[in-house]
Amino acid sequence: MFIEEGWTATTMAKVATTSGLTRQTVYQQFDSKLSLLDACIDHALSDGREVPVREMPEYQQMGKGDRGSRIAAGARWLSGAHERSAEIQNVLDQAAVTDKQAAARLAIREHTRWAEVEWATSLILGRGPTEEVVDGMWALTSRRLWLMVVRDRGWSAERWRLWFVAQTEAMLAPH
Repeated sequence: MFIEEGWTATTMAKVATTSGLTRQTVYQQFDSKLSLLDACIDHALSDGREVPVREMPEYQQMGKGDRGSRIAAGARWLSGAHERSAEIQNVLDQAAVTDKQAAARLAIREHTRWAEVEWATSLILGRGPTEEVVDGMWALTSRRLWLMVVRDRGWSAERWRLWFVAQTEAMLAPH
């Protein structure tokens, strides 16, 4: 509903009605529309699994094999994550423009994303990356960039993965 109708038009009342629940039931699970959106984002990122992202086998592949294999594993994992979550995360981006709490939540999520990029890059490199490398990878892995080329420019996920691998190899080559 968030993706189809957007942040403003999606109300807790609509969520309850569409779900066949009472508003009270929805509010018992989620104290605000923002907490519901946050849960939707987490569900999409984890592919609905009750396991931390870092423990997913496909995520852990970034730490196995040679560097090329690790980068390709990262491209596959991230492409899947973007396919599942970029649009719902974009709702938070939109909400943050006018909602201070959403802006604060977005800032926290981006801080967390930076730390996750640092972790994933360390798996690929086999050691801790520099902040400059993490900053570059943080930009390269952005859902906004994914949405620009896949949704707006019509790239396939495969085309994005090939491009991402080439960009990542170039960025990490001197390191």
